[in-house]
Amino acid sequence: MKKQFYVLCAFVLLPFLAEAQLIAKAPDGDYQKGNWPFRINRFDNSGRFHGRWKVLGLDDKTVIRKGRFRHGRERGTWRYYYPSGKLYMVEKYKRRLDHILVKRYHENGALAKVGQARMEDTTEKTRYFWFGNWKVYDEQGNFSNNEYYENGHQVLNQ
Repeated sequence: MKKQFYVLCAFVLLPFLAEAQLIAKAPDGDYQKGNWPFRINRFDNSGRFHGRWKVLGLDDKTVIRKGRFRHGRERGTWRYYYPSGKLYMVEKYKRRLDHILVKRYHENGALAKVGQARMEDTTEKTRYFWFGNWKVYDEQGNFSNNEYYENGHQVLNQ
């Protein structure tokens, strides 16, 4: 039982003890932050974003956006923040869905909008746009109205 405990401790502590050897260089020459396997802002072998990512503001302290990439594509839940640090928007990328679930918030923390977005990749560019029915809420979080989007353009406001 003691032997298993020591082996388990070694696997948990090893990444922290070997930090100097495990820091990898990104394709642009910057060093990646954090300890393996908890490193953030990593790249795969092709130079695409991979793993956990945090985008910081100009002061290198304020988090603007954080989430997870898988070989250059967003996956899971992404969170965006106001400059004050309060939650601005949450995007949920589902593996089997062709759309993104989006929630936007007022700066006071109340829900502002709920709807769907889509991401289309072409050889020239990646296009992100809203579509379908969006529910809009006022500053207190009470339902206000519906908006309808087609290809990123609002076509109806009810």
